[in-house]
Amino acid sequence: MNWDAVGAVAEITGAIAVLITLLYLAKQIKQSNRQDLLAADQHMQDEVNHWAALVSESTDLAAIVIRGRESYEELDGADRFRFDHLHFLLLNLIEAQLFRIHQTASNEDYRQWAKQNLRELIKGYFGYPGTRQVWQAARNYYRPEVQELVSESLGSDQACVSVA
Repeated sequence: MNWDAVGAVAEITGAIAVLITLLYLAKQIKQSNRQDLLAADQHMQDEVNHWAALVSESTDLAAIVIRGRESYEELDGADRFRFDHLHFLLLNLIEAQLFRIHQTASNEDYRQWAKQNLRELIKGYFGYPGTRQVWQAARNYYRPEVQELVSESLGSDQACVSVA
């Protein structure tokens, strides 16, 4: 075998090694992206659970939420402040999750599933007369994408499902 043949074999072997390395890296990146999505979903679930725990572990706060859902005007200053900020916290979580979905979710099925979960969360927490008032007062603080999602989720449907 001459040196030209040895060089050609070495070149082909090197090209194959580079191709194998690139395929391996692509697989690792895909797995890493999936892990990032799972971690972000878990974080969102943890935050929503924390929010629900705030309400369910405090009798006073639960009473404020129950009263505020039905009649925002009946809340006094301090109770209205707590009610507002509790729901602002939830809206901030929704905004962060929506942003993450748009920035990281490349799979359209996943993106639609995640947005549907947000829609259901919004309906469950903001479908009451009092929480709708909070949303109407706060809507301009949020990005247009959030405004659109919340408006689309609430629509004209007045029915609510209690989740907290």
